[in-house]
Amino acid sequence: MQTETLRCGWTTGSAMTAAALAAWRGAGGSVRLQLPGGETPEIPIARIWPGGAAVIKDGGDDPDVTSGCEISVTVVSFSGEPEEADHLIPCGKGEIVIRGGTGVGHVTRPGLAVPVGKAAVNPGPRRILAENFKLAGFGRTQGERLLVTVSVPEGEEIAKKTLNPVLGIAGGISILGNSGIVRPFSNAAYAATIALQLRSAAANGATAAALTTGNRTTAAVRRDWPGIPPEAVVPVADFIEVALKAVAKAGFERVIVGCMPGKLFKYACGLENTHAHRNKLTLARLRDFGVDLPGIPLEAIDTMGELRARIGESHFQEVLDPVYIRAREVLREWVRPVNLELALYDEDGRRIR
Repeated sequence: MQTETLRCGWTTGSAMTAAALAAWRGAGGSVRLQLPGGETPEIPIARIWPGGAAVIKDGGDDPDVTSGCEISVTVVSFSGEPEEADHLIPCGKGEIVIRGGTGVGHVTRPGLAVPVGKAAVNPGPRRILAENFKLAGFGRTQGERLLVTVSVPEGEEIAKKTLNPVLGIAGGISILGNSGIVRPFSNAAYAATIALQLRSAAANGATAAALTTGNRTTAAVRRDWPGIPPEAVVPVADFIEVALKAVAKAGFERVIVGCMPGKLFKYACGLENTHAHRNKLTLARLRDFGVDLPGIPLEAIDTMGELRARIGESHFQEVLDPVYIRAREVLREWVRPVNLELALYDEDGRRIR
């Protein structure tokens, strides 16, 4: 969902891919990308030089600290061995090695989408880059390999304004963006859009709605509750309390909330808006739910993913039980008198509660 008055932009991952393609082709101007959702943005190239190109990141009207920074990329044929921090991606019959240069962080703590020791280039942008290189003709020859090095000259300073230092990403920013597009919103506009979609679904006869946090939970909920009309499955991002009150006001009989462990923890803590920049939490709050983990420095842990990596999957599942119970209580209070079911998913979309 997005408002009509705010301008979309592109992610750092899309900027990296556009710059890489321009560098590989040796041509400036602009690059048109093919993104997972079907969008085909045309991204201008800010400058080009032999073997390299740069894009100025444009986040549209989203208040993103990376907007306006330069994402520069060099591309060369590569016959050596990847470094430990590199990412190796299949592309047709060839391979692409992605390396983090100056201003791109590296991961120092477990539990994130990128393993410890690797450059902070997330899986989504890596897939987008490989797919666009394949469409452009790379990988038709068996064994060909490219080295793509992405740098952000101001990245180390920009990262200080993000949660990267807290999350365990040192030395720069992350290259992010599963969809490739930045969809901006204001709080009021986004809340109004959620309420409008719910009212419309109810007016068209839907008696049950589902609220999801993003693409993965949306797909999982649609799979698990095929009887809920697609228009009544509403991605609400961080606006959980506003959305639940809109569900009650629209007159639904039942609502499903689909989330993953990070959002579950925030719901249990009673956060009405779960945006990371607005609400920084440490897992020391787990003690409020009767969870005590001797020897685990909860005050120093900021994500459920890191906790899972530290204590192991089976113990992590035990920790989730009281968090789930408390989160469900909080959500039910916000949506009364509507019946609520809370569905908890892992990162692969498997339901675990």
